[in-house]
Amino acid sequence: MKHGLFIGIDGGGTHSTAVAAWPDGQIAAIAQGGGLNYFNDGVETVRLRLESMVRELCSKADAPAQRICVGMSALDAPADEETLALFTTGILPRGQLDLQSDAYIALMGFTRGEPGMIVICGTGSMLLLLDETGGQHVSGGWGYLLGDAGSGYTLAREGLLAVINESDGVGPQTALTARALAYFGADIPRRLIDRIYAPDCTPDKVAGFARHVIAEAETGDPLAREILSRNMHRLAGLAAQLQRKSPQARRVGLYGGIFAHSGTARSDFASALAALSPQSAICSLDYPPELGAIIHLLRKEDALTGDVLARLKETYEEARR
Repeated sequence: MKHGLFIGIDGGGTHSTAVAAWPDGQIAAIAQGGGLNYFNDGVETVRLRLESMVRELCSKADAPAQRICVGMSALDAPADEETLALFTTGILPRGQLDLQSDAYIALMGFTRGEPGMIVICGTGSMLLLLDETGGQHVSGGWGYLLGDAGSGYTLAREGLLAVINESDGVGPQTALTARALAYFGADIPRRLIDRIYAPDCTPDKVAGFARHVIAEAETGDPLAREILSRNMHRLAGLAAQLQRKSPQARRVGLYGGIFAHSGTARSDFASALAALSPQSAICSLDYPPELGAIIHLLRKEDALTGDVLARLKETYEEARR
C-alpha cells in the first residue's frame, strides 16, 4: 500500500532545504529552494517557492504529500489562521500545511518533543524552550535593528563601533580596523560609510564581518574578546531566565554559525550558563531542522518510534552523500 509523504522544510532567510520521507522514516527525496522569509521577499514569492519545492519532492518520489511542516524564519510561534491562509491559496490545502518557526523545528530535531531549549546564534539569534506540556516559550529574536544578543549582526556592529571609536580618537587601537577595511573594501575608516550604507550592503553582508571579530577574539585582541564574551554572557542570561518557565527543560542545544565556527563562543556561553543555571546540560543536535519538521509531523500522527528515527537519520545521511 502506497502512503503519502511527510515533508519537512527548513525555510531560512536566503536558502531552504526540503525533505520528503515515507511514514516508516525512509527518505524519499531532497530539494533545495530560495528563502522563505516573507518579510524580506513578500508572501506571493515565498508561497510560489514553497509550492515549487513541494512539487519537486512529490515528482521525485512519485507520490502525493500527506503532511507538510515548514519552519519559517519569519515566525517565532506557530502560524495563526490568518498567516496560514496566506500560503494555502494555491496548491497547498489548509489541513495539510503546518507552519512553525525555524527555531521550533530545530528544537524538535534536538529534543524530539521532550522538554528542552535551543539557542540559535547565526546572522540573528533566538531562544526557544519547549516545556513539559508541549508549550513554546521564546526569548530574543528581535531582529538586527532592535538587537539580537550574540548574533553575527550584533557582533559585527559592535566590532565596527570599536573601529569607529578608534578612528574618532575616543577608543583604543584595535586589529579590527584593518580587518574591517579589508572586508568592506575601504582604504580609510571614513570610506566604511559608503560601503555599509550602499544599497547592496545587506544585513547578511554586515553580519559576515562577525567572523573577523571572532577571529580576533580568539587570537587575543582585547576589544574583540570583550565583545564576544559580553554577548555570550548576555545570551546565557536570556537562557537562564527562559529556563525558569520550565525547570525540567535542562537540556540546552546550541545551533547556528556562531556556535558552529567558534569554540570560544561555545565555551563562553557554556561557562556563563553553568554559573547562572547549574542544572543545565549543553547537548548536541542529533537531527537537522528539516528532519525536525518531519519528526514534528510524525509525532502528531503518533507514528514516531525508535526505528523510524533511526531510519530517518541513516537514510538522510545516505541520500546526502
